[in-house]
Amino acid sequence: MATSSVTHNFVITTNEGVEKFVSAMEVAEKEHFPAIKVNGRRWTDAKEIALLMKKRRRNDA
Repeated sequence: MATSSVTHNFVITTNEGVEKFVSAMEVAEKEHFPAIKVNGRRWTDAKEIALLMKKRRRNDA
C-alpha cells in the first residue's frame, strides 16, 4: 500500500485522531484480500512490443 499518498492528503491534529488512524491502518493490514486473477501474458519480445505500439499509435491518430 502506498502510505505516502494516504498521509499527504490530510492532516491529523489530535492524539485521538492519531490513535484512530493507526488503528484503522492496523485493521486494514490484517484484512485478507484475495488475489484477482487477470488474463494476460508477459511481453518480452522487442519485435512484438514494437508491433503492438505501432498498432496503438495508428489507433490513437
